[in-house]
Order: sequence, then structure tokens, then C-alpha cells
Amino acid sequence: MSSFRLLFLVTLAMLQTICHGKNYNDIVISEIMSDPSPVVGLPEIEYIELYNRSEKPVNLKNWTLIVGNRSATFPDSVILPGIFYIVCGQAGYKSIKNYDHVIPVSSLALPNETATLSLFNRSKTLIFSITYNLKWWDADKRNGGYAIEMIDLQNPCGEDDNWKTSIDISGGTPGKLNSVRGNTYDNSPPEIERIDIISPKELKMVFSEQLDSMNAVSGARIEVDGRSILSRKLELPTFKNLVLTLDSPLIAGIIYSVSISNLADCSGNILRKTDFTIGLPSKADSGDVVLNEILFNPPENGVDFVEIYNTSNKFISLKNWSIGNTKGGQPDVFRTITTENFILAPLTYLAINTDTPQTKNTYTSDKSRNFFEIDALPSFSNTSGGVILRDSSNAIFDRFDYSETMHDPLISDPKGVSLEKKDMLFSSQLPDNWHSAASTSGNATPGYANSQMKPETNESIFLVEPEAFIPGNNGVNDFAKIVYKLTTTGETATIRIYDTAGRLIKNLVRNQLIGTSGEIRWGGTNENGNLVDTGYYLILVDSFNGNGQTSQFKLKVVVLKK
Repeated sequence: MSSFRLLFLVTLAMLQTICHGKNYNDIVISEIMSDPSPVVGLPEIEYIELYNRSEKPVNLKNWTLIVGNRSATFPDSVILPGIFYIVCGQAGYKSIKNYDHVIPVSSLALPNETATLSLFNRSKTLIFSITYNLKWWDADKRNGGYAIEMIDLQNPCGEDDNWKTSIDISGGTPGKLNSVRGNTYDNSPPEIERIDIISPKELKMVFSEQLDSMNAVSGARIEVDGRSILSRKLELPTFKNLVLTLDSPLIAGIIYSVSISNLADCSGNILRKTDFTIGLPSKADSGDVVLNEILFNPPENGVDFVEIYNTSNKFISLKNWSIGNTKGGQPDVFRTITTENFILAPLTYLAINTDTPQTKNTYTSDKSRNFFEIDALPSFSNTSGGVILRDSSNAIFDRFDYSETMHDPLISDPKGVSLEKKDMLFSSQLPDNWHSAASTSGNATPGYANSQMKPETNESIFLVEPEAFIPGNNGVNDFAKIVYKLTTTGETATIRIYDTAGRLIKNLVRNQLIGTSGEIRWGGTNENGNLVDTGYYLILVDSFNGNGQTSQFKLKVVVLKK
């Protein structure tokens, strides 16, 4: 049999098994070129790339691509398993038709900043959806000419962590293997970011990632204290918002417990159990919501953030609240925080920023934190300016006029250091009520308690926990914690480790600004990073504050071996 005839028969057999695609993620968008100008090496057209993850050819006839409020219908075209296909508008087809596997649609317009792309089959079933934004591109490649590519085609549920700017010299890899391919894994369960109250009988649970649709609407266990859930609806195309309809309305002034367990994300990770409290929102009175921390001079590649705090026992809706800056001492530009009924729970911190993943990575913490990402904050000067918080009626709720001169005088470079409020119940307009965040807390504390909060003790305390530890003991007492509580803010500390012969073993902290409470860890290593010998060690703590007061603490710890 000739090779031509064999190829013909194989192709015929494949065409006879063509399906129309019905499973989510069978066909995925594997590359996005939303801004082709200035040209790097590809034709100057916008395109997306499709990849068939299934085992059968799929006919795209009458499939629909939704981009925001626009749609494009696919012609009669078949995509084979394991093959990449370029999708472009008719206007750009001539420029790219010489590439392999090109499918023109009537029109294709991809926003440069952010957009949701959704792929529906001929039965109007959602097959794939992705929401990209400009932050997915490397910072130096956001002016155009580069595509973003899916890193791991076997992890189609991955979002920003599964996409990267193309490293191909031409700026993209349309119709061929992606240049950034690799393995990415999602081993973390979904997190519930917040619960919005749409109405007294409707709740919207907002999650950090795409959920498994069947599990979310019928498999997971969700309970609301004193109420039955009549229905659950997972909002498409994001698969992140789960709307609950209750049998009877919530009552004002009552706090309700919400329990979620056995909830699966798109990758199959299970959220075993988590609990929330909710309540109908109440009108905020003066002083209920205050400015609590601001980063106005972010580090390289970082972003500003403004933290607010609910000082009351009320649930307060931030719908149509806004944050503004000042110009010449007068209110200037304002940005709305949200147009949805976002509820700020009692005694809760909230860090408002434009890039939550970046902020989390810059200021890491093992503490529970609350973030809210918005499209844009007003511009804040790196030297001096103002931050204004307005409520839904545009009444000024709080204001803070800042200056970089308010930072601790021992800070030589305030870049990346936030200003924190010492006492939330005192006015934001008092300069003495603000202080630089502690360097031992990472120079900022977005979304959780400030490092420079007003002390609640009458005596400064330093102690070691545990008093004996085993370095490298697989997470069991394998480091010593130097725990402290201070009577004043703005303390600077030096902590040294000595052996019993008085020899300096390690400079653990050198003239660092520390908070009013916290902990500093020692893993049993010396200055060279080597484990120290078994025995007793002296921890010497010297601290001083801006008033010239000095203190010294001597602690003892024992290093053991397995």
C-alpha cells in the first residue's frame, strides 16, 4: 500500500470520528497576542491560539468566542488532537495565512489591559474561559509585540501562575509548541476571599480560583446558621462566584455563621472546612472605618496599597466607597473601591491594592491577611501627599496627610516601607499617631495587625521559646523564637548570639526597627550558615528608642542534637 493511500485512509478514519466538543477544557486557549505593536518578529495582528487536548478531532463550526461584550463565530473547521491552531480576524488573515493551521473568524479585537475570553461550543456549552490582564506580561514587555503562553497544557485550570510572556525571539509561537512550556501544579485547595450580601436572601461567595462546577452546586457541604439553602448557582464564565439563595431573609443585627467543607477546585483540590461570620450591613458612623496603613513609595516592581480598618462591631458595606489623593492640599482624584456589596466585617483589616499576588510576594507573612484588588488607585507622591477615604455618599470619612519625613529617622531609604497607625481610635491627622513599619515584619503589614500598634503592656518583655531546640528536626522544635512585647513604638534592636566562652556566634539582628510585639527566629546556625555545636548559648538583646532610652536583655537557650 502506498504511503499516500495510507495517509488518506488514516485521515478519513479520523474525520469519521470527529466530535463537536462537550467537555470543559477539551479545547483550550494556549496563547494570547493582544497587542502586536510595536512588532518584534511576528505579523502585526492580534491572535489567540487553540489547542485540542482531547483524543478526537473537533469541528468548530458554529462555535463562539466571546471577548467581553463582543463575539465571533467559527467557520466550518476541524482541529486535530495535539495540534496548535491560530485564530485571527479576517482583516489580519492575509498577514498570517502562510503559517500552519490558521482559522479566520469575522473579527477579533483583544483589549490590551484585561479581558475575559470564553469559548462556547455549538450547543452553547462553555468549553474554556480565561481572564488575563496586563500584569501577566513581564514588566519590560508590556508595551506590545509579545504574546503570553500557557506553560502547562495539562493544567488548564491554572491562571496567572500558568501563563508567562513568550521567550521566543519573534515574540510568540503561533501554531507551534510554546516557548515557556513546563510543569505547573496546583496542590492548594480553594480559598474563600469574601462573602457579599446581594440581598437578605442571596449571598455571593467569592473564591480565589475556579471551582469544580458539579461539586460546587451539589457536592460540597455549605451551611448557613438558621437558614436552609434553596439553590446554588456558580457564575460563568469565571467559576469563582457561588450564589446561594436562602429560604428566608437574614435579619439585621444578627450575626450568622457560615460553614463550607469538601469544596473542590477545578484541579480537584479539596477545601476540607472553613467558617465565616456574616451579617446584614449597617450604616457606618464617623470613626467606624479608618485609614490604618499606607505604602506610598513601593519597592521596585511593587505597588502602592492603602489599608483600612473597621473599628466597630458592625458589618459595613463598601459599595461605592472610594479612595482619593490630594493636590495642593485639596481633594483631587478618586477611585471607587467596588460597585458590589462587599462587606467589611467587624474589627477587620483590608489592604486595597492593584496587584494582590505581587503585594503578597513582596510582604510575606504566615498570618491570616485580607486583600482587595482594584483596577487603579489614585497616584500617591513618594515624598508627600494625602490619602482620603470617602463613603458611598462621597462624604469624607477619613484623611491622612503624609510625608516621607514621618518615617523613623534611622531609616536611610524609605522605599518599600509603609507608615502604620499606632492607635486606630486616634485621629489619622495626628502625625505622632503614625510610624514606620518594623523591618522585622518585612517593612509593611498589609491586611493584618500593624507592627507598631499601641503597646498593651506596662513592661518590655523578651523571652525564648522553647528554651531548648534541635536544629533540622523536621519541623519539631527545630528553631528558637525570641518573642517580645514592648512598651513603646519605634524601638530599634540589635540581637547577638554568643557561646559560653563569650565568642560572637551570630549577629541575628543589627540595628533593625522592630514592632511593639513579634518574634525573631534562630535556626541554630552561625555567621557562615553552619549548624553550631551542642551546648548553651547566650542571646544578648540591646534596644533603644527615639527618646534615647536604652534597654538590655540577656536570654539563654540550649542547642541539642538528634
